[in-house]
Order: sequence, then C-alpha cells, then structure tokens
Amino acid sequence: MNKEIIWNIINSLLAGALVFLGALTTGEITFKSLLAALVASVIIAVIQFKTYWEKEEEEYKVIASVKLGAFI
Repeated sequence: MNKEIIWNIINSLLAGALVFLGALTTGEITFKSLLAALVASVIIAVIQFKTYWEKEEEEYKVIASVKLGAFI
C-alpha cells in the first residue's frame, strides 16, 4: 500500500511538472510567468493526488482500523 501512495504522489508531481513545462512554452520567461507556471503546477499536483485519495480513502481507513485493533 505504501508503494501505491508513493507512486501516486510521483504521478501527481509529474502532472504538475508537465503543466509547468507547458506554461514555459509561451516564449516569454519572466519571474511573473515562472510564478504563474509554478502555482498552476502545484494546483494540478494537489488535485491529482486528491482525486486518487478520494478513491482510496475507505480502503486505508479499513486497514488503519484493523491495525489499531490488532495493536490493542
């Protein structure tokens, strides 16, 4: 399960990086355009991971409660 989360974080960051690189293709690289590209890429990365987490959240809640029950 941990590897699955790590891979989804990596995929989210890659999606953000692609948005960042795409934003740099405007031909005008300034601080303002870099900042806008960075903000857009962070938003995309967070949205991608949020979408993944919403699909898997119940599964991880069940696993956590089973581990907690075994611990007690």
